[in-house]
Amino acid sequence: MIRYILVDDNPSVLHSVKTKIEALPKDYDLQHIKSYDSSKKAFEEVNESNYDLLIVDYEMPVYNGLELARKIGKNKKIIFLTSTTDNEKKVINTLDISGYLSKPFDIEEFKYIIKHKIIGKINSSKAYLKPHTITLNIGANKDVRFLTNQVYYISKSLTDNGEQPIKNHVHLYGKNDVVLYANLRITIKDLYEKLADYNFEKIDQSNIINMDYLKERDNMHIRLQDCRESFVVTSKHKPGIVAKLRAILTQN
Repeated sequence: MIRYILVDDNPSVLHSVKTKIEALPKDYDLQHIKSYDSSKKAFEEVNESNYDLLIVDYEMPVYNGLELARKIGKNKKIIFLTSTTDNEKKVINTLDISGYLSKPFDIEEFKYIIKHKIIGKINSSKAYLKPHTITLNIGANKDVRFLTNQVYYISKSLTDNGEQPIKNHVHLYGKNDVVLYANLRITIKDLYEKLADYNFEKIDQSNIINMDYLKERDNMHIRLQDCRESFVVTSKHKPGIVAKLRAILTQN
């Protein structure tokens, strides 16, 4: 179980963040301990033995998020909430930072940080983080089974032989851009819902990538290991994915 404390001087933010977290599946095993709208009160009342994760606003009166984390979170996992990106460099190498989230609170980004930066550090790893066999029911007469770590990316783009997917159909690609399955009748949206808990990320309306094979990011251009294909993150998906990409590329 991951016990968390929320600290933000805006009560509406506290309520919004708590509500979104409570809507997550029980598999995340998160327990809300207490919310504080005063950094001073949090400093005075928080017992460090009673929680595992501090979710804290970066800009607050009396003690800002960084100061509060230094006082009550030296041995805890920390996620900063911030309204600006200017704070990024200040916090990225400070303490044991698990992540920083832009306001408004992005629950998908939060899920990523929990799964890849916190679960396994506090608790034992969950089964849904490991490679898993997925079964897709493709119409009445066809089923497809594959291991999640066999798939490098999913796309509606052309195959090497120029074959264009039919509407609401996708291609699954493996290592070296090999087409594992062509023209599967499933939407990008529906497939992403099945794969999101296995470290896949939707970067636009036509492409999903396996983040385990992330090689490099150049601005919004992404390349995967052992693949010729490159990808561009759209502006719509940019806010939620940049921190995830950076978190992976800066992991030890």
